[in-house]
Amino acid sequence: MSPRIIQLPLSGRDRRHYVRELRAAEQVHRDLPARVEEAYRAAHALACHEWSVRQFIGGPAEPSPKIAEAIAAGCELLEVRCRRCGHASLVDLTEVVWPREKPVHTLAKVLPCRACRDERKKVQPDLVAWRPRLQPQGDPPAAKRRASRACPG
Repeated sequence: MSPRIIQLPLSGRDRRHYVRELRAAEQVHRDLPARVEEAYRAAHALACHEWSVRQFIGGPAEPSPKIAEAIAAGCELLEVRCRRCGHASLVDLTEVVWPREKPVHTLAKVLPCRACRDERKKVQPDLVAWRPRLQPQGDPPAAKRRASRACPG
């Protein structure tokens, strides 16, 4: 036999307190997904930064963040340098046709150098670092001020 659950009657003050706590919990629950998404973005950005620093000091490329995590962190451009000729180029990860769940270091085997074009030896490039995507800027503030002072002619 299951135990009997007896509901205690709530007084007016207890009921108001319960309603206040319930509304506060609902508000926290509504705000939580945005905070979780921001925390994930910060964690992925930190992992990408750590990998970039490790590449700078000459550490191993493995393990590296997954491509989807790098894109989610805002690290969309990857600098790649040829070991033979030293030609550097930027690879946009949003345009790369490669499984997003694979780590970034797996891209090295499919990125040949376009400057060398030597078919005899396929040299894997070095993955150098993440580069920020430069946002297109409008007119600089000084140019706007000069344009507004210019006399119409």
